[in-house]
Amino acid sequence: MKREYFYIALAALLLPILARAIWFYRGVADRPEIATPDFASFAAPQAPVNSNASNEDVKQLNGVVVIDQAHGNQFSMNDIVAFTSAIQQRGGKIETLSDTFSLEYQLKYASAFVSISPSYQFTAFEAQTLQNFAERGGRILVFTDPTRNFISVDFISGNPVAFGDSNAANSLLKGFGITVNNDYLYNTQKNEGNFRNVFFDQFGKSELTFGLKEIALYGTHSLESASGLILLGGSESNLSSSNDAHNPNQGGAVLSADGNVAAFGDATFLSSPYSTYTDNATLISNLADFALTGKQTITLQNFPYIFNGKTVNVYIAPDLNKNTSLITALSGLQSSLRFMNIEMRFVDAVPSSGDTIIISTFLLDEDTQAIANKFDIEFGSSINTVEFGEVSSSGTGIFLFDSTIKGNTLVIFAGSEDDVIAMMGLVSGGNINSCLTSDKVAVCSVGFGGSDFFFGGEEDTFEETPTDELMPETTPTASG
Repeated sequence: MKREYFYIALAALLLPILARAIWFYRGVADRPEIATPDFASFAAPQAPVNSNASNEDVKQLNGVVVIDQAHGNQFSMNDIVAFTSAIQQRGGKIETLSDTFSLEYQLKYASAFVSISPSYQFTAFEAQTLQNFAERGGRILVFTDPTRNFISVDFISGNPVAFGDSNAANSLLKGFGITVNNDYLYNTQKNEGNFRNVFFDQFGKSELTFGLKEIALYGTHSLESASGLILLGGSESNLSSSNDAHNPNQGGAVLSADGNVAAFGDATFLSSPYSTYTDNATLISNLADFALTGKQTITLQNFPYIFNGKTVNVYIAPDLNKNTSLITALSGLQSSLRFMNIEMRFVDAVPSSGDTIIISTFLLDEDTQAIANKFDIEFGSSINTVEFGEVSSSGTGIFLFDSTIKGNTLVIFAGSEDDVIAMMGLVSGGNINSCLTSDKVAVCSVGFGGSDFFFGGEEDTFEETPTDELMPETTPTASG
């Protein structure tokens, strides 16, 4: 009996389930095969690599390129290997600026200065120093990049704040009439794989754009200049992020009116593999040529790097004796010249060509008088100069500098042998910042006075002063 109840209970449980299944059953589902993409046939888009980049020998230009690392620059040297390799391939040397105190000194012998994505603004002194450098014929290259930012923290809110490089770059470039806009260019119609990878196919006529047909920049500010030249221009579909419009007076790169300063809105194209796309390799080669062909007009502002050759002729006027003091001064001069890979060669007459140093007191002979006349210098109880007017001859030394195609000549004049030796000490020390200086003439206080030197008339007489009342004199060292 109990078994019958069990079956009844089981049927009561299963029959509703079976009835429900029969009622809702619609047969076996017919599932069609779902079409999937043919992933094997897909290929990633390839950037337009320029396989015609020249690997031939290039002209050896030599020169020194100073790369800025003193303004919080947002890059590493590995980022610009394509650019530095092109410079070294041409015989150029790479130096880095690690602190701003060295800027003026390194620019004395440099052919170019390069700043990449600076974060810290250039001071007024630094900007003026670089303007003087460009006016002498030096080259300046500035690369900015909207993808590189300096991250700071708001001390009030604690939020990170990104600062771009346009303001820092403009603190230098405004002196050359160039402006970097705080934006980026984009193109949604024609680009190199990304709307911010913009093509440029319109070029200003310059040595920097020679041989270019198409350039790709990978995130670039727009630049403009009222007086300069737009180097890289693009189609009307190249738009600025600041107003979503195209401005034909803006581009990816600008050259200053004097042709010595170039600024770019992008720095990524200097690195691999972007350096090989489109005609970027040709542009980098042109940039290396541009940097190394900067030839400064040598003036006393370049002191002590004022000679071009490997040998300097040294002429010592007959009124100077090669005593121990003068020999010591000459040895210091020789050491400082050897530091610059220059050797001295003593001559008995003023040479007509070649780099030359002439050393004399104010007692001029025929040759040194001719040099003084060339600079309109008049010696007497005082010294008359065109640049500085009338200065005292007592305790004063004069540097004269003449640069010609035949060679560069430095003339050292002073009133006495001791004063001449003090002037030579300034040359050996490589620093004439304590002198009144123009491009060709420098007037220096050497602190001796040379009481035994006078021009005409009666010799000055002095009352004898007890020895214990004499104040001790300070004698300049060899370093000035």
